[in-house]
Amino acid sequence: MSKGLRTVVYDFLCEQLLTGELRAGSRVCELTVAKQTGVSRSPVREAIGQLRSEGVLDHVPGYGAFVKSPSRDELDEAFQVREWLECEAIHALASMRIRPSLDKARMVLDKMQDMLRADRGVSSEQEISPETYDLLERLDRDFHAAMLHAAGNRRVVKIINDNRLLIHATACRPRPLTYERLGEIFADHDVILRTVERGEADKARDIMLEHVRWAHHESMRVYDELAMLAEEDEHPADVARRLEQSARRASM
Repeated sequence: MSKGLRTVVYDFLCEQLLTGELRAGSRVCELTVAKQTGVSRSPVREAIGQLRSEGVLDHVPGYGAFVKSPSRDELDEAFQVREWLECEAIHALASMRIRPSLDKARMVLDKMQDMLRADRGVSSEQEISPETYDLLERLDRDFHAAMLHAAGNRRVVKIINDNRLLIHATACRPRPLTYERLGEIFADHDVILRTVERGEADKARDIMLEHVRWAHHESMRVYDELAMLAEEDEHPADVARRLEQSARRASM
Protein backbone atom coordinates (compact mmCIF):
# COMPACT_ATOMS: atom_id res chain seq x y z
CA MET A 1 0.00 0.00 0.00
CA SER A 2 2.78 2.41 0.97
CA LYS A 3 4.59 1.80 -2.32
CA GLY A 4 1.42 2.55 -4.27
CA LEU A 5 0.82 5.77 -2.35
CA ARG A 6 4.44 6.75 -2.73
CA THR A 7 4.05 6.39 -6.49
CA VAL A 8 0.95 8.60 -6.41
CA VAL A 9 2.87 11.31 -4.56
CA TYR A 10 5.96 10.86 -6.73
CA ASP A 11 3.91 11.28 -9.93
CA PHE A 12 2.17 14.32 -8.42
CA LEU A 13 5.49 16.01 -7.60
CA CYS A 14 6.89 15.20 -11.04
CA GLU A 15 3.85 16.80 -12.64
CA GLN A 16 4.32 19.87 -10.43
CA LEU A 17 7.91 20.13 -11.62
CA LEU A 18 7.05 19.65 -15.28
CA THR A 19 4.25 22.21 -15.23
CA GLY A 20 6.32 24.80 -13.39
CA GLU A 21 4.31 24.74 -10.19
CA LEU A 22 7.61 23.77 -8.54
CA ARG A 23 10.77 25.49 -9.74
CA ALA A 24 14.38 25.63 -8.66
CA GLY A 25 14.54 26.80 -5.04
CA SER A 26 10.90 25.98 -4.26
CA ARG A 27 10.32 24.36 -0.86
CA VAL A 28 8.50 21.03 -0.89
CA CYS A 29 6.46 20.94 2.31
CA GLU A 30 5.47 17.43 3.46
CA LEU A 31 2.27 18.62 5.12
CA THR A 32 1.16 20.65 2.09
CA VAL A 33 1.82 17.78 -0.32
CA ALA A 34 -0.01 15.35 1.98
CA LYS A 35 -3.08 17.61 1.92
CA GLN A 36 -2.87 18.09 -1.85
CA THR A 37 -2.67 14.36 -2.53
CA GLY A 38 -4.90 13.17 0.31
CA VAL A 39 -2.36 10.74 1.76
CA SER A 40 -0.44 10.50 5.02
CA ARG A 41 2.97 12.09 5.46
CA SER A 42 4.83 8.74 5.38
CA PRO A 43 4.47 8.08 1.61
CA VAL A 44 5.09 11.80 0.99
CA ARG A 45 8.39 11.47 2.86
CA GLU A 46 9.23 8.38 0.81
CA ALA A 47 8.48 10.12 -2.50
CA ILE A 48 10.57 13.13 -1.48
CA GLY A 49 13.38 10.76 -0.54
CA GLN A 50 13.19 9.12 -3.97
CA LEU A 51 13.46 12.51 -5.73
CA ARG A 52 16.40 13.39 -3.49
CA SER A 53 18.18 10.18 -4.48
CA GLU A 54 17.54 11.04 -8.15
CA GLY A 55 19.16 14.44 -7.71
CA VAL A 56 15.98 16.48 -8.25
CA LEU A 57 15.51 17.65 -4.65
CA ASP A 58 18.03 18.86 -2.05
CA HIS A 59 17.71 18.50 1.71
CA VAL A 60 18.49 21.59 3.79
CA PRO A 61 18.95 20.64 7.47
CA GLY A 62 16.38 22.39 9.64
CA TYR A 63 14.31 23.54 6.66
CA GLY A 64 13.38 20.44 4.66
CA ALA A 65 13.37 19.60 0.95
CA PHE A 66 13.87 22.12 -1.83
CA VAL A 67 13.87 21.75 -5.60
CA LYS A 68 17.48 21.58 -6.73
CA SER A 69 18.86 24.77 -8.29
CA PRO A 70 20.91 23.31 -11.15
CA SER A 71 24.17 24.99 -12.02
CA ARG A 72 24.98 25.92 -15.60
CA ASP A 73 27.15 22.81 -15.92
CA GLU A 74 24.35 20.59 -14.62
CA LEU A 75 21.88 22.05 -17.12
CA ASP A 76 24.42 21.55 -19.90
CA GLU A 77 25.02 17.94 -18.85
CA ALA A 78 21.29 17.20 -18.66
CA PHE A 79 20.90 18.20 -22.30
CA GLN A 80 24.00 16.24 -23.28
CA VAL A 81 22.39 13.13 -21.81
CA ARG A 82 19.29 13.77 -23.91
CA GLU A 83 21.43 14.14 -27.03
CA TRP A 84 23.34 10.92 -26.38
CA LEU A 85 20.49 8.68 -25.25
CA GLU A 86 17.31 10.00 -26.82
CA CYS A 87 18.76 10.21 -30.32
CA GLU A 88 20.09 6.66 -30.12
CA ALA A 89 16.72 5.47 -28.82
CA ILE A 90 15.03 6.99 -31.87
CA HIS A 91 17.60 5.30 -34.10
CA ALA A 92 16.84 1.96 -32.42
CA LEU A 93 13.08 2.52 -32.82
CA ALA A 94 13.39 3.31 -36.52
CA SER A 95 15.63 0.26 -36.99
CA MET A 96 13.03 -2.20 -35.67
CA ARG A 97 11.71 -4.59 -38.28
CA ILE A 98 8.35 -4.62 -36.50
CA ARG A 99 7.67 -1.37 -34.66
CA PRO A 100 5.06 -0.90 -31.95
CA SER A 101 2.16 1.44 -32.59
CA LEU A 102 3.06 5.12 -32.79
CA ASP A 103 -0.58 6.23 -32.64
CA LYS A 104 -0.04 8.02 -29.33
CA ALA A 105 2.72 10.18 -30.80
CA ARG A 106 0.51 10.97 -33.80
CA MET A 107 -2.36 11.98 -31.48
CA VAL A 108 -0.04 14.46 -29.75
CA LEU A 109 0.96 15.92 -33.12
CA ASP A 110 -2.70 16.32 -34.03
CA LYS A 111 -3.19 18.37 -30.85
CA MET A 112 -0.22 20.55 -31.81
CA GLN A 113 -1.77 21.07 -35.22
CA ASP A 114 -5.08 22.03 -33.59
CA MET A 115 -3.21 24.56 -31.45
CA LEU A 116 -1.72 26.15 -34.57
CA ARG A 117 -5.06 26.22 -36.35
CA ALA A 118 -6.72 27.91 -33.38
CA ASP A 119 -4.29 30.83 -33.70
CA ARG A 120 -4.19 30.95 -37.49
CA GLY A 121 -4.98 34.66 -37.63
CA VAL A 122 -2.09 35.63 -35.36
CA SER A 123 1.05 37.20 -36.83
CA SER A 124 3.88 34.71 -37.27
CA GLU A 125 6.23 37.16 -35.54
CA GLN A 126 4.06 37.44 -32.41
CA GLU A 127 5.39 35.80 -29.27
CA ILE A 128 3.19 33.05 -27.86
CA SER A 129 1.49 33.61 -24.51
CA PRO A 130 2.68 31.92 -21.29
CA GLU A 131 -0.48 29.79 -21.35
CA THR A 132 0.22 28.62 -24.92
CA TYR A 133 3.82 27.90 -23.92
CA ASP A 134 2.60 25.76 -21.02
CA LEU A 135 0.45 23.73 -23.42
CA LEU A 136 3.29 23.40 -25.92
CA GLU A 137 5.65 22.10 -23.24
CA ARG A 138 3.11 19.50 -22.16
CA LEU A 139 2.55 18.33 -25.75
CA ASP A 140 6.28 18.33 -26.46
CA ARG A 141 6.90 16.22 -23.37
CA ASP A 142 4.10 13.81 -24.32
CA PHE A 143 5.47 13.40 -27.86
CA HIS A 144 9.00 12.62 -26.75
CA ALA A 145 7.73 10.29 -24.02
CA ALA A 146 5.55 8.40 -26.51
CA MET A 147 8.49 7.87 -28.85
CA LEU A 148 10.79 6.75 -26.03
CA HIS A 149 8.23 4.32 -24.64
CA ALA A 150 7.80 2.87 -28.12
CA ALA A 151 11.57 2.29 -28.28
CA GLY A 152 11.07 -0.03 -25.34
CA ASN A 153 14.04 0.65 -23.04
CA ARG A 154 12.65 1.53 -19.63
CA ARG A 155 16.03 2.59 -18.24
CA VAL A 156 16.46 5.15 -20.99
CA VAL A 157 12.91 6.42 -20.39
CA LYS A 158 13.68 6.85 -16.68
CA ILE A 159 17.00 8.62 -17.25
CA ILE A 160 15.52 11.01 -19.82
CA ASN A 161 12.53 11.77 -17.57
CA ASP A 162 14.84 12.57 -14.64
CA ASN A 163 16.87 14.90 -16.84
CA ARG A 164 13.74 16.64 -18.12
CA LEU A 165 12.72 17.29 -14.51
CA LEU A 166 16.09 18.94 -13.88
CA ILE A 167 15.83 20.99 -17.08
CA HIS A 168 12.30 22.16 -16.28
CA ALA A 169 13.35 23.16 -12.76
CA THR A 170 15.64 25.86 -14.17
CA ALA A 171 12.69 27.52 -15.98
CA CYS A 172 15.18 28.43 -18.71
CA ARG A 173 12.91 27.61 -21.60
CA PRO A 174 13.78 29.11 -24.99
CA ARG A 175 12.39 32.60 -25.39
CA PRO A 176 11.10 34.58 -27.09
CA LEU A 177 9.11 31.88 -28.89
CA THR A 178 7.08 33.13 -31.86
CA TYR A 179 4.25 31.44 -33.71
CA GLU A 180 6.61 30.99 -36.64
CA ARG A 181 9.00 28.98 -34.45
CA LEU A 182 6.03 27.10 -32.98
CA GLY A 183 5.17 25.93 -36.49
CA GLU A 184 8.77 24.84 -37.03
CA ILE A 185 8.72 22.82 -33.81
CA PHE A 186 5.56 21.05 -34.98
CA ALA A 187 7.20 20.37 -38.35
CA ASP A 188 10.27 18.90 -36.60
CA HIS A 189 8.10 16.48 -34.66
CA ASP A 190 6.12 15.53 -37.74
CA VAL A 191 9.28 14.82 -39.77
CA ILE A 192 10.80 12.80 -36.92
CA LEU A 193 7.71 10.62 -36.68
CA ARG A 194 7.38 10.10 -40.43
CA THR A 195 11.08 9.27 -40.74
CA VAL A 196 10.80 6.67 -37.97
CA GLU A 197 7.72 5.20 -39.62
CA ARG A 198 9.67 4.82 -42.88
CA GLY A 199 12.49 3.07 -41.03
CA GLU A 200 15.10 5.71 -41.96
CA ALA A 201 17.11 5.23 -38.77
CA ASP A 202 20.14 7.42 -39.49
CA LYS A 203 18.00 10.29 -40.74
CA ALA A 204 15.65 10.03 -37.75
CA ARG A 205 18.61 10.20 -35.35
CA ASP A 206 20.12 13.20 -37.16
CA ILE A 207 16.86 15.15 -37.14
CA MET A 208 16.25 14.38 -33.46
CA LEU A 209 19.79 15.46 -32.63
CA GLU A 210 19.30 18.78 -34.40
CA HIS A 211 15.93 19.21 -32.65
CA VAL A 212 17.33 18.58 -29.15
CA ARG A 213 20.46 20.66 -29.82
CA TRP A 214 18.32 23.67 -30.68
CA ALA A 215 16.58 23.41 -27.30
CA HIS A 216 19.96 22.83 -25.65
CA HIS A 217 21.62 25.90 -27.14
CA GLU A 218 18.61 28.14 -26.61
CA SER A 219 18.19 27.05 -22.98
CA MET A 220 21.86 27.74 -22.26
CA ARG A 221 21.54 31.17 -23.89
CA VAL A 222 18.51 32.00 -21.75
CA TYR A 223 20.28 30.71 -18.62
CA ASP A 224 23.18 33.08 -19.28
CA GLU A 225 20.85 36.02 -19.93
CA LEU A 226 18.91 35.38 -16.73
CA ALA A 227 22.13 34.93 -14.76
CA MET A 228 23.19 38.43 -15.84
CA LEU A 229 19.88 39.83 -14.53
CA ALA A 230 20.07 37.91 -11.25
CA GLU A 231 20.59 39.77 -8.03
CA GLU A 232 22.76 38.55 -5.17
CA ASP A 233 21.98 34.94 -4.14
CA GLU A 234 19.41 34.65 -6.95
CA HIS A 235 19.27 31.67 -9.31
CA PRO A 236 18.32 32.25 -12.96
CA ALA A 237 15.10 30.34 -12.20
CA ASP A 238 14.13 33.09 -9.74
CA VAL A 239 14.52 35.70 -12.48
CA ALA A 240 12.57 33.53 -14.93
CA ARG A 241 9.75 33.20 -12.40
CA ARG A 242 9.54 36.98 -11.93
CA LEU A 243 9.51 37.62 -15.68
CA GLU A 244 6.88 34.95 -16.29
CA GLN A 245 4.63 36.29 -13.53
CA SER A 246 4.87 39.76 -15.09
CA ALA A 247 4.02 38.36 -18.52
CA ARG A 248 0.98 36.51 -17.14
CA ARG A 249 -0.29 39.67 -15.40
CA ALA A 250 0.18 41.65 -18.61
CA SER A 251 -1.84 39.10 -20.62
CA MET A 252 -4.83 39.25 -18.24
